[in-house]
Amino acid sequence: MKRTSTIVVMMLLILAVALSGCASGGGDKSQSSAKKEEVTIKVAGFSDFFKGDDSPGMKVVKDFNEKNKGQINVVVQYMPSSQYSTAIQAAIAGNDLPDIFLTPQGMDLRQIVKNGWAKPMDEYVSKGFKERFTQGSFEDGVNVFEGKTYSWPLGGQNLRAMLYYNKTVMKDAGLDPNKPPKTWDELREMSKVVTQKGKGDVYGLIFAGGETTPLDQTVMGLTAGSIPTHGDIPGFNLKTGKYIFDSKEWIDAVKLLQTMKKDGSILPSSYSLKAAEATVFFGENKAAFFIDARYRMWQVKRDVPKAEFDMSPVPQQDGKEPFYGYTLASRAGYMISSHSKHPEIAGKFIDEAFASKEFFKSTLQSGVSMTPIDELNKDKSLYPYPEFNTFYNLHASSMRLGPSTTKRNPNTATVIAELGEMRQSKVKPIFGDLLIMLLMEDKGNVETTLKDYNNKLNAGLQTAIDKVNKSGANVSLNDFTFPNWEPAKDYTDDLYKALK
Repeated sequence: MKRTSTIVVMMLLILAVALSGCASGGGDKSQSSAKKEEVTIKVAGFSDFFKGDDSPGMKVVKDFNEKNKGQINVVVQYMPSSQYSTAIQAAIAGNDLPDIFLTPQGMDLRQIVKNGWAKPMDEYVSKGFKERFTQGSFEDGVNVFEGKTYSWPLGGQNLRAMLYYNKTVMKDAGLDPNKPPKTWDELREMSKVVTQKGKGDVYGLIFAGGETTPLDQTVMGLTAGSIPTHGDIPGFNLKTGKYIFDSKEWIDAVKLLQTMKKDGSILPSSYSLKAAEATVFFGENKAAFFIDARYRMWQVKRDVPKAEFDMSPVPQQDGKEPFYGYTLASRAGYMISSHSKHPEIAGKFIDEAFASKEFFKSTLQSGVSMTPIDELNKDKSLYPYPEFNTFYNLHASSMRLGPSTTKRNPNTATVIAELGEMRQSKVKPIFGDLLIMLLMEDKGNVETTLKDYNNKLNAGLQTAIDKVNKSGANVSLNDFTFPNWEPAKDYTDDLYKALK
């Protein structure tokens, strides 16, 4: 009897526990179903700020994932540009784009949006998102279409040409290391002095002739004080709507380099050096001067950290101060895929991490570039090394907001997409190849060579305009022409209105 009573009591207890579980919503089963599954979003691109665990991009990804642990997991796939372009084309064909992806080379945001591969981000980011960026960061026809925002700027002003000078080399040659050349004559004479003192081991000028595409930026830098120059469009004059490779200024600049070659002042291996090799040679005191874009600074600091160098404006024929036009809104950028199942999570990551002030602080501290947020650029406490002071000052003094063809007529973006880019790298040989030929072979008429090349590019632009118009668009060469542009001043909205 006692045994029977014990069994009954135990059964009653079990039943009570079960009922209690039902009353509280199902016990463990209910708690399990209430727990949200971790959402994974994928980000893909070829931007260097995602290269390596210590990169600025990966640092904010790690912090974001830690903050949202158990709820969100961001996975980034970094690839070299050629590999990335192939992978994204395959993803587009298979309707399997990552949640956030970068425009592949050869495409722009306009094409991506037109084909329905991206969705606007406005509803997925905070209301004040765009206000954190410098004025001019968002532009109709560039990263905004029909009033909807699809991307944001990844960097700030991008100075495409500055003079890097090695202070150790100058000092060893008896030159004042704090007085870099300001004119072509000074550049030539100082280079001759360095070369003579170097006795076959140290030279005046170095460049990366093994990677010829950026060499038009070298000549662009040498001529920016005398000819209207937009840094993003080397060799094209937005004041006249014409290419300028055959201009007196560019011809004289090429002849200057030819003269310096005859002087023996150019490091002989320059004609075949890759950029990484030229960086090391410059940093290891094999050359005094290097005309290159903003990215050379951090690469020298990375590869030859003990190098003593600084930067200044590129020397001009007459010594005038050079100015470079720029635009912040970019036709390339990261965007939310239209295939994303979690656009709200993608927007949260963009808002709180990828396009946050913390991310841009990290990119500034890496020394790679300026940011699209003015207050960060001015904060000297973020500068990674003393040379960054010069870097900032050069951008502030030399760069002005330039005309935007897309702002004037969004259809110009379609023309540029047809060309590939305004420098028309599809036209072979490109300017850099022609420059190396004119220097190496020491033959060929500079005027004739550059005139033929220039004619091809002007004809190519007109052909692209005609082709786009046949598709129903309305664009003309006038849309690439801004006669009221003064390079030393910002190109403001009232100047656009004056054109009409």
